Amino acid sequence: MSADRTLARAPNNDLPQARLGWIMALIQTLIYGSFVGTFIASPATMTRPVAPGMAVTVATVGGLLVILSTMVLTGLYVLLANRLTAR
Repeated sequence: MSADRTLARAPNNDLPQARLGWIMALIQTLIYGSFVGTFIASPATMTRPVAPGMAVTVATVGGLLVILSTMVLTGLYVLLANRLTAR
């Protein structure tokens, strides 16, 4: 029996990681989409200062939160995918 036939019969163990990856990508897309959607729907909200007298705007804080959510979701994916692989 050739190696190709053996690999063809092997169960797909990458399916849970792939599904998890797509779920995480969907979550990140929704986070980013809501950030951009807020800019489109209400630009005045995004250009408003976080607190009176501050130069930092809501958009700056929101953008940083989008970046932070990307890092958190990536770390969470690595943690969960490694646990799924260890089974």
